[in-house]
Amino acid sequence: METNIGLFISYAVTILLMIGVPIALTVIVVRRFKVSWWVILTGVVTFLVSQVIHYPVLQLVSKLFNDGTLPVPATQWIPLFNAVILGFLAALFEETARYFGFLIMKKKTKRIESAVGLGIGHGGIESIGFAVWPFFPLFGGALINFFYILFYNAGAQITKGVSMDQVQYTASQIAQFWTNPWHLGFLPGVERLIAISTQIFLSVLIWKAVRSKNFGWFALAFFYHMLVDGIGVFLTYTGWGAWGIEGVLSIFMLANIYLIYYFWKDESDKRKELAEELGVDADELEDDEIEDLEDEDIEDEEDEDEDDLFESVESIDSEEENNEDKPEEEK
Repeated sequence: METNIGLFISYAVTILLMIGVPIALTVIVVRRFKVSWWVILTGVVTFLVSQVIHYPVLQLVSKLFNDGTLPVPATQWIPLFNAVILGFLAALFEETARYFGFLIMKKKTKRIESAVGLGIGHGGIESIGFAVWPFFPLFGGALINFFYILFYNAGAQITKGVSMDQVQYTASQIAQFWTNPWHLGFLPGVERLIAISTQIFLSVLIWKAVRSKNFGWFALAFFYHMLVDGIGVFLTYTGWGAWGIEGVLSIFMLANIYLIYYFWKDESDKRKELAEELGVDADELEDDEIEDLEDEDIEDEEDEDEDDLFESVESIDSEEENNEDKPEEEK
C-alpha cells in the first residue's frame, strides 16, 4: 500500500497542534502570568460537565424529532433550524457551566489573565479530547485513528478471528484514506485553533459578566457562541466544503484574537492607573486592591444612575412648580 507522504506530514502536524497548543498555552499563562492551576482545572471541569449534560439532551432532542413527538420543519428550513437548535444547546450548557466555574473560582480569577487561563483549560481539554479520545464526534480520536491506520496488520486481525470481509473492508478504508489530498490532514488542527480562540474569548466575556455583575456580558457570550456554532452547522448542511467553512470561521478567529487583546489591554491600563495612584509597580499590585477598584467602579456607576434619577425627579418637580405659578391664562 502506497503512503501519501504529504498527508502523513499534515496529519502529524495536526495532532501536534491539537495536543501541543493547549499544553504550551497552559505553561505560558501559569509561569508567565501566574495563573493558578486550579483555574486551568476549573476550565477543564466546566467543559466536561457541560458535555455530560449536553450530549444526552442532544440525543433526547434528536429522538423526539425522529419519533414524531416534535414536528420536523419543512426541508428548506432544516439547515437553519439545525443551526439554531445545535448552536443554542451548545451555548446553553457551555456558557452556563463556564459562568458557575467563574463564580466558584471568583477569588482566584480577579485578573483577566485568569479568564484566559480558564478558557485555555476549557478549549484545551476539548482539543486534546478530539485528538486522543476515540468517542469524541467529528475528528474524534485523531491520534488513535492515525496509529490504527499506520500499524493496521491484516494478517494479525485474521489470526485474532476477525472475518475476512471485515478485514478487507478495513483495508479498503485505509487505502481510501491515503488517496485524500495532502492538505486535508491540516483540517482538524485548523478547526481546533479556531475553537480554542473562541473558547478563550467566551471565557473573557463570562469573566466580565461575573466581575462586573452585568448579565449583558453573559448574554453577549451566549449569542456569540450560538452564532459561531450555528454558522458552522448551517454551512455544513448547505453543502459548503470543509475548507470553505473553516475559511469563514477563521474570520471569527481573527476577531477573537483582536478582542482578547483589546480587553486584556484595557484591564492592563486600568491596573497601571491604579498602580500609579498607589505608587507601586503594576506587577506588585495585589488582587484585593484590584477588586476594591472594581467595587468602586460599580458603586460609581450606581451613584451616577441615582444622580441621573434624582436630577430627573427634580426637573419634573420644578416644571410642576412653574406650571402652578403661571397665571391661568398662560396654562
